Amino acid sequence: MAAREDDRMNPPVIGPTQGNSCRKVPVSECHRAGILGICVALVGCLVPALDGVGQERNPVTTDRDGRLSATAATEDADTLFGLDRVIDVELNISAEEWAKLQPPDGTRLDDAAVGRAFSDLIGDAIRGGNFRSEKSTRPGLAGYLGVDHQYGQADVTIDGEAIRSVGLRYKGNGTFVVGHKTGKYSFKIDFNEYRNGASFRGLRKLNLNNQVTDPSMMREALSYELFRAVGIPCSRVNFARVYLTVAGLKERAAQGLYTIVEQVDKRFLKNRFGEADGMLLKPSTFGVFRYLGEDWADYEVAYIPKTTPTELQQQRLIAFAKMLHQADDDAFAAAIEEYLNVDQFLRFLAMNVLLSNLDSFLGGAQNYYVYLDSASNRFHFLPWDMDISFGAFEMQGTPSTRRNLSIDEPQTSKNRLIERILAISRYKQTYHAYLRQYLDTHFAQKKVNAEIDRVAAILRPVIRANGKEAPGRFEKAIAESPSLFEPHALKFFVIKRHESVREQLAHERTGDTLGNEGEEFAGLMQWFTGPRIGLFLGLPVVLLLNASGWLWGILAGFRKGTRWGLLNAAFFPLAPLLYGFLVRRDLGKWSACWVLFAVTSMVIWLVLAVWLVGDGV
Repeated sequence: MAAREDDRMNPPVIGPTQGNSCRKVPVSECHRAGILGICVALVGCLVPALDGVGQERNPVTTDRDGRLSATAATEDADTLFGLDRVIDVELNISAEEWAKLQPPDGTRLDDAAVGRAFSDLIGDAIRGGNFRSEKSTRPGLAGYLGVDHQYGQADVTIDGEAIRSVGLRYKGNGTFVVGHKTGKYSFKIDFNEYRNGASFRGLRKLNLNNQVTDPSMMREALSYELFRAVGIPCSRVNFARVYLTVAGLKERAAQGLYTIVEQVDKRFLKNRFGEADGMLLKPSTFGVFRYLGEDWADYEVAYIPKTTPTELQQQRLIAFAKMLHQADDDAFAAAIEEYLNVDQFLRFLAMNVLLSNLDSFLGGAQNYYVYLDSASNRFHFLPWDMDISFGAFEMQGTPSTRRNLSIDEPQTSKNRLIERILAISRYKQTYHAYLRQYLDTHFAQKKVNAEIDRVAAILRPVIRANGKEAPGRFEKAIAESPSLFEPHALKFFVIKRHESVREQLAHERTGDTLGNEGEEFAGLMQWFTGPRIGLFLGLPVVLLLNASGWLWGILAGFRKGTRWGLLNAAFFPLAPLLYGFLVRRDLGKWSACWVLFAVTSMVIWLVLAVWLVGDGV
């Protein structure tokens, strides 16, 4: 820049000068000089245009005022992630746009509605359906409630950088339901929703997870760290205090402490796999790689592609599912490595098992990604949504059985992929070797507990953002021993899980298998579908009728004397009926009528129960 300023101050002399003499330049030499100058100018124009050819470049965007956006300021996502600090995130949205985020009018999210949604969900599981309802386009529990998260336009400030006109919506299923009750929602930010090509530090989307199920606030973050340590491509994470402004409704209202999670998308794939031309799936179906026939439309509903698959990629998925479920053992063993990165799968499985991460691939329904990379044409598994890892998934087993989860049968429902892979001795040996290795390295007790302490030191000064009771719950949640209301203490889990896995590997202990328990639970919950729900709802009413008849009969008997009071108490319903209709009609007639009505209702209930148990419907 200084040289150019000097040039402008002292323009060069064309041709050397001595005194008043001047050398004439021939015309041909002038032409050559002119042509050379034009070439230099063209090169100068082309260099900036060619700079970065073959590289992925984020477009430079401007805000409404014409200033460079955060995309132009920095494209380094690394500066956003890392479990070493807590950043601030501010969400600013108008009341009109905020209304777009809310569930449709008439949507019920009370306990009764959630109970019915669970009933429908379990019914689909029993029938072998997909984890999604016709009430919504989204999968999961929220979809069964008729919720389909929609974007509204907002402005956000992340780590001190303001970004305007982003898409903001709720996210999650169970955490959405809990968030609706507590007022602390999870959010997804889409920088590209309203401005094509926009991004923030190279990211197109970002997730703000409320962690309402985890008082330690670190299960998900630690889990991603552990998966990354064993070579599994996964999201980067950080912590944030989130503030929400809704014009006219709330002004910079503190929402609490959140986890920031990187989105799995094409940018993620290119960063981790070196390409993004493969097929990315986020399954939401009851079973892993279920074979659904030859029609791709069925797979599209169950496997939920996040990229647009080619016809060859579609056929690859169908062929793998068919081979998994229909090939004999020899054919499966010979072909599996053509379809699946088996070594990566064994590492993925080992870490899931160490963490007893049951609300995931081990449960066989959702909360994981699968990527068919274009280079090897093989499938890879990626973790997702691990806020109830470290044995905290209360819908399966007990805290004790989850800490003692079987290493060889860790699935909580039928999982043909795990079953068939571990049935091959060389793969099972490799899997066990990974478990031993991780127990001594990445999941070593001292190492994990030291990381818990390190992260706790970062979160402890700001944990009160989650409420006045949060600090106490936080300390109990990371402790070395459980408490009455925090049975999933992190350090305690690590200690006990180490003991269990080591002893299982040494054949000194049998791990707990939760699969049968899950099937029994599903069978039990089947009673809450169809007409049987009326039977169960009627039982408390019938019991209440008989209890009131028993008490009324006792009181009526004592009006005659102690003997009849005791007889009516001991020999219900016969004694109250005899007393009221034969002995003292004046004192016990109405109580006897009530007892007769109550007993009749009980008989009717029993007849219906026998009929339903006998598959009368």
